Amino acid sequence: MNDHLLWRWMTLFSMLLSLQTADAQMLPPFMQNANGARWADSVLTTLTLEEKIGQLFMVSAYSNKDEAHFAEVESYIQKYKLGGLIFMQGTAEMQVKLNNRFQNASRIPLMIGFDGEWGLSMRLQNTILYPRQLLLGAIQNDLLIYEMGREFARQMKRVGIHVNFAPVVDVNNNPQNPVINDRSFGDNTSNVIKKSIMYMRGLQDGGVLACAKHFPGHGDTDTDSHYDLPVIKHSRERLEQVELKPFRAMAQNGVGSMMVAHLSIPALDNTPNLPSTLSPKVVKEILRDDMNYQGLLFTDAMNMKGVNKYFPSGPAEVKAILAGNDIMLFSDKVPQAIEGVMKAIQEGVIDSTILDDKVRRILMAKYWMGLSSYTPLSEQKVMEEVETAYSQYLNEKLTAAAVTVVSNESGIIPLGDVSRYSIASVNIGSYKSTPFTDMLDKYGPITHYFIPKDASPLEFDELLAKLQPNNVVICAVQDMSRFASKQFGLSDQSIRFIKKLEGEKTVITVLFNTPYSLNKFGSLKNGIIAYSEDAGAQSAAAQIIFGGKEAAGVLPVSAGNYPRGEGQCTNGRLRLSYAHPLSMGISPERLSGIDKIVKEGIQMGAMPGCQVLVAYKGTVIYEKSFGKPAYESTQSVRNSDLYDIASITKVASTAPVLMTLYEKGFLKPEKSLGDYLAFRKDCNKQNLLVKDVLSHQAGLQAWIPFYKSTLDVSGKPLSSAYSTVKDSVFTVPVTANLFMKRAYVDSIYKAIDESALGDKSYKYSDLGYYYFMKIIENYYDKGLDVVTDSLIWKRLGANNTMYNPFYKGIPLSRIAPTEKDRSFRMETIQGTVHDQGAAMMGGVAGHAGFFSNANDLAKYFQMLLNKGSYGGIRFFEPSTVDFFTSRVYKGNRRALAFDKPALSGEGPTYEGVSDMSFGHTGFTGTIAWADPENDILFIFLSNRTYPDAENKLLINQSIRPRIQEVIYKAILNLP
Repeated sequence: MNDHLLWRWMTLFSMLLSLQTADAQMLPPFMQNANGARWADSVLTTLTLEEKIGQLFMVSAYSNKDEAHFAEVESYIQKYKLGGLIFMQGTAEMQVKLNNRFQNASRIPLMIGFDGEWGLSMRLQNTILYPRQLLLGAIQNDLLIYEMGREFARQMKRVGIHVNFAPVVDVNNNPQNPVINDRSFGDNTSNVIKKSIMYMRGLQDGGVLACAKHFPGHGDTDTDSHYDLPVIKHSRERLEQVELKPFRAMAQNGVGSMMVAHLSIPALDNTPNLPSTLSPKVVKEILRDDMNYQGLLFTDAMNMKGVNKYFPSGPAEVKAILAGNDIMLFSDKVPQAIEGVMKAIQEGVIDSTILDDKVRRILMAKYWMGLSSYTPLSEQKVMEEVETAYSQYLNEKLTAAAVTVVSNESGIIPLGDVSRYSIASVNIGSYKSTPFTDMLDKYGPITHYFIPKDASPLEFDELLAKLQPNNVVICAVQDMSRFASKQFGLSDQSIRFIKKLEGEKTVITVLFNTPYSLNKFGSLKNGIIAYSEDAGAQSAAAQIIFGGKEAAGVLPVSAGNYPRGEGQCTNGRLRLSYAHPLSMGISPERLSGIDKIVKEGIQMGAMPGCQVLVAYKGTVIYEKSFGKPAYESTQSVRNSDLYDIASITKVASTAPVLMTLYEKGFLKPEKSLGDYLAFRKDCNKQNLLVKDVLSHQAGLQAWIPFYKSTLDVSGKPLSSAYSTVKDSVFTVPVTANLFMKRAYVDSIYKAIDESALGDKSYKYSDLGYYYFMKIIENYYDKGLDVVTDSLIWKRLGANNTMYNPFYKGIPLSRIAPTEKDRSFRMETIQGTVHDQGAAMMGGVAGHAGFFSNANDLAKYFQMLLNKGSYGGIRFFEPSTVDFFTSRVYKGNRRALAFDKPALSGEGPTYEGVSDMSFGHTGFTGTIAWADPENDILFIFLSNRTYPDAENKLLINQSIRPRIQEVIYKAILNLP
């Protein structure tokens, strides 16, 4: 952690310890400023009666309406001397423009309010959708709530907001609540208090006034005060212990304002049909006198039926002022309201000292808000400055921290060795791939099914039959509802389906909405509440299932058979995780240098496209695909596409099997090839040491163009060697349209056996890996492809890594072509191996032939960085990994199979990688590199050989090392 982050967290921790929840009273921030008091007094003396009354009113402004509306608001400001506006629906850019326009129309700067309980997205289009408070109630690290409040303040100040009507401090102890519901932190008073204070502190430390609402507590009602006057029948004692307690704590901790709700509470005031907004017993006696609260008091919207059903505009505002409120929010009829207040003051119903006291308080708040003078907001780069990389990261962090594992009866979460399972996902309420299914795919082979939630029982039964081969089913319920009145968006048949499935298989059920939906299930054998259908919540839930992230959330409410506080911690370091670079303290702006280099490479023709992946400390912080699979393609490269990884095959296929044989005691690097294979007595290869061959110091030739002996004088494949049709003679698939006689495989080995040896200096060679493949296949009595798949890749969950993907049924649209071959196969090579020798081996060879994508390779190399462990499986002992990735000979950079950084001069990597690092490159334009010292993983896959293998721009322009340099400088914070 860098010094800045350490300082920040120490500050937050100190602030958390200082929270006051009892006894001592903290004044609202604007009440602590002597300069503000003097300014307010000076301005107050200049105000006319009309201007004083105007300060008590905030009317609505919509930035998504037309000029007629804008002109009307402007006229109200000028005619009625309004004190403020509450901005409603619209856009951030338009709100900034209107802010400047409306402020220019007012002599005294306007106080701008906003309903931003979950940030700007509550009202403004195209802004980040932050979580509702019920999700936040599940988070155990309350400092995250402070961070959110602070970030909300920054965004809000940028668009000219001075007071955010948040947080909601109601204790939502009624699952049927139609209006508060998931806007509350939950049904636990203590949790509501802690999180409300943190939210408030974040806002106010960021310069935006917070507003605790809806006093005296709107949580236990099944009526929406927008449409009627709710009645709460609890005793005063109960209200003090539950509903009133958070407001008392907020008053003690210096909240800048509170909003009074339209509620009928006989225990506090038994006047029939009198909303709490208009009750002196509720507002003045409890809030002002008993709680000694000195901040601003807003009414809830005065156009709501909870008040105007019984009190029209004018009389309603007069009673609200007499009750103790300062600012009338959203009056139903502004002219009548202001006229009524004016008349009440002139007739002495409202004493002028009461008016002055309220206006003085408002002016002091405006001074704190920076409104002693108004500086117009910049209308340039609004969205760019509102939504930063940190904004996105914070949202991701909040949603991930809340995901709650409510039950894990079989201990299945996180899933262990995926090769033991046949996994399916059933997505109820979704019709196509989602961020959830996309993230699941990163961890293993999963069959996805999609079904409407209102599908018929027959359709659900048919799906049940399709699931018979699967022993693990992940049920994701999406397109849910927040409301009990809508059965939380759950159909009876979907509930029955999940319950029936639980009786037959291991089922993990993920509910992407309110935890109250658990009431419809009672209990789940393995249940996860994600609270939201946000992409971040979907990603986090999938990662928790496979152990990429830990589950840390707890239920903020009691629901079904689960009490509040239920939540099981799970292992979050089992596999790779996927997160924003800032989660690891890394600037995404610095990593964007990768994009620049890649785009330049594509533009100059170094490669048609590529995949780039960067992982740091087991977390993928960068994963992007660029360009197209081929220059003439209409589609773009996707992260799931496959590339021919060429010589990375040596370390990804052959090496791990040799490491396994080494641990079995069978393979001994100091022994010779002749100890494992039968050679003719005169063969000069039988005495070559295994370690010399693996470190490319055995004197073997670099390669042999075996295919040339199978071409006719015109350079085309001999008809005696090849056929376009596979039959009993031509059995070896070279491409989908070319088949070779099996005898020519033997001729390959014969050519290697008879090839001359050079000196024992370092010389890179493919030839030894033909022998290693034979050693492996002799030992296991199986093909190398079968062995490496069963030993390594299936257990890693790497289902996109294989030999011969075309023959495995992978669509060509998912495989990048490697070359328009005009020297051997006379066709475009796509889905079969590019290397000629490997092609003549049927596409399976020890030195080449593997296809993969960046994500799959990252799993393998992360396993090596983990010293041989991944997904709860120990593949190798740490000593084995160290042995095979360490140099063998002085003066030779190579390890056993793995490549290492150059000892001097140019090499495959950026010069700043550690000497402990290892990996491999591939002829087609690939590299996979792991650095244990810095815990950095870099994967780059391209097809620089398309359409012509002679294209050396990728190499000549040092594109891979330059990208790696960007990565190291960003992660290690180097200049």
